[in-house]
Amino acid sequence: MIDETELRNLAQFQAETPILSVYLDVDPTRHTSEEYLLSLRNLLREAEGQAAPEDIQAVQRYFEHEYDWSGRGVAVFSCAAAGFWRVYALPIPVPSGVTVARRPYISPLAALLDTYERYAVAVVNREGVRVLLFHLGEPTHEEVFEGEEVKKLKRGRGSSAGAERRGGAPSGSRHMEEVAMRNLRQAVRVVEQFCRQHNPRQLILAGAEPTVSQFYDLLPKALQEIVAGTMTVDPADNERALRERSLQVLRRVEEEREAATVEAVVTAAAKGKGGVLGLDETIAAAHEGRIRTLVVLRDFHAPGYRCQSCGYLTAVEMEVCPFCGGAFAEIPDAAEALVTKVVEDGGEIEVVNHHPLLERAGIGALLRY
Repeated sequence: MIDETELRNLAQFQAETPILSVYLDVDPTRHTSEEYLLSLRNLLREAEGQAAPEDIQAVQRYFEHEYDWSGRGVAVFSCAAAGFWRVYALPIPVPSGVTVARRPYISPLAALLDTYERYAVAVVNREGVRVLLFHLGEPTHEEVFEGEEVKKLKRGRGSSAGAERRGGAPSGSRHMEEVAMRNLRQAVRVVEQFCRQHNPRQLILAGAEPTVSQFYDLLPKALQEIVAGTMTVDPADNERALRERSLQVLRRVEEEREAATVEAVVTAAAKGKGGVLGLDETIAAAHEGRIRTLVVLRDFHAPGYRCQSCGYLTAVEMEVCPFCGGAFAEIPDAAEALVTKVVEDGGEIEVVNHHPLLERAGIGALLRY
């Protein structure tokens, strides 16, 4: 399964001959495998004349005879001349598309990891917690803590009922609240240890109010800072239900984060400090290693030129590289080349579906300095 390390390895790979990158949405809830195969054949026709015939044949052969149609998305990278073949079955759909370049086209994978990589869901109640770790929507680890039973009290005769009538708190009720609070504190310790061990990027709290709010207030500040959101769940919900609900939360959070990041880039660029907009300025910042977060519209593509000797990238056609004197070669997508460089440099990628403030520029970045 794809992770940050594998993504970085993909970003660093470069071939002397073109690499065929294919993404296919295979969500079984929307279409049949036969319909997806037809879509694949149409995509591969677009690559004819650009990709090597053996790469096109290898991809088609894989889907027709080897792929088990598990998951909801697939990414395939092929360069037979370099002995390069990678397949990633994805539990989350990806937009279908084909790209031919000398590096793997990794933007869709970067976008998936940015949103769905390694998150935890803590399902909490007054008696304990169930915490699950997900990677791209697939559960990988689970831990359950069951504390002392919290009994529901019935109204009746006796001192407790008399205290309740006089406006005081029934002693049985106080005891049950103390039990519930002890359980919650222990549940926090369980989640804290779980997160220390697995290091999730985001945490989602699930359960009923006011228990979820009480649990949040008991969390240490470091865990409060990674809480992405909350959701109401049924105690009987299985992993699949938790998965679907948690993905909805993350999609909503991602949309909000995308909007906030774009606004931060536009504001910083307007002030001339901490941000840039447009392909030329973003390329310049990338060459200086200054990009902290690259923001790019999902459908933004622009041709560019790369030095064949040192890899210097530019949007302006040049005959000779100003740094090493090497010759330039035209590349079909300078934006994708920027994604690759930023990933290699350890920066973050924010692929935005749409935002009016980014429509004209298409690409921009928040800078490290």
